[in-house]
Amino acid sequence: MEMSDHDLEFIRQTATLMQSTASFAGMDHIERVRELAEALGAQEGADLGIVRAAAYLHDIGVPLNKMRHYELGARMARGMLRELGWDEETVQAVSHAIEAHSRYGGPDPQTLEAKVLYDADVAEFVGAIGLARAITRATEAGEYRGDVSQVPALIDRVIASAEGASYTARGGEIIAERIAWLRDYQARLRDELASKV
Repeated sequence: MEMSDHDLEFIRQTATLMQSTASFAGMDHIERVRELAEALGAQEGADLGIVRAAAYLHDIGVPLNKMRHYELGARMARGMLRELGWDEETVQAVSHAIEAHSRYGGPDPQTLEAKVLYDADVAEFVGAIGLARAITRATEAGEYRGDVSQVPALIDRVIASAEGASYTARGGEIIAERIAWLRDYQARLRDELASKV
């Protein structure tokens, strides 16, 4: 689907406004997911208009309800895209990708565009950036209070949530590379925590 510059700017501005209060799902996260989803989508032959719109809007429900954000975001996106005059098939494709992007619920991704967005979001969940975001999430939830000895267990939870979670070959490679980095970091951290020197 070809997205007009006007629609793209409206969607980006809406996402920016909605994400302004989302500390771990702000526009920096949205832009990284969008860039990775577009790269994966181009490799896989996905409709980049759908991928781009879904990536910009995938976390707009986070400020309203973190645990059900994928449902709320899909509903909000459907309303917005209909207001923009998008055809129903495209509206449904974008909303499905949003609803299916989360590891915390929602349907399994059924379309190539949804699979690409899912993989991009999982890749953003792991690695160095993923660890920084995980610490922020855990701090906000009261699960982490700054005791570095808790970080190895936090890394275990991040890895368990993301390992084996991919739908595209390249997405799986990126996720595996980032998980390997997390494991190396975790081992180094454990060594330093155990060191007496």
